Amino acid sequence: MERFSKEQEDALQLLSSLQELDFSCFKDLHQLPAGMSNLTSLKKLTIYECPALSSLPKDGLPKSLQELNVGLCSNQQIRQECRGLEGTIPKIIL
Repeated sequence: MERFSKEQEDALQLLSSLQELDFSCFKDLHQLPAGMSNLTSLKKLTIYECPALSSLPKDGLPKSLQELNVGLCSNQQIRQECRGLEGTIPKIIL
């Protein structure tokens, strides 16, 4: 799967009390779903083994995020973006 469908992105928005979200082993995923910044209860986001992922969502991440874990994502752009979030997210693990 390279990207999420509009229907999947819309369904994600309905999970308003979601606190943890994990994207793991999506070998062909190029982008995370749009609208993630609207997940106002999200506290922990894990992105693991998504080598094709090229960047974080353009509309940003939720302000409620307390922990961001990124591992085995070979694209250096995403690691740079995560480093740029230091100070805004309490715990970032690369």
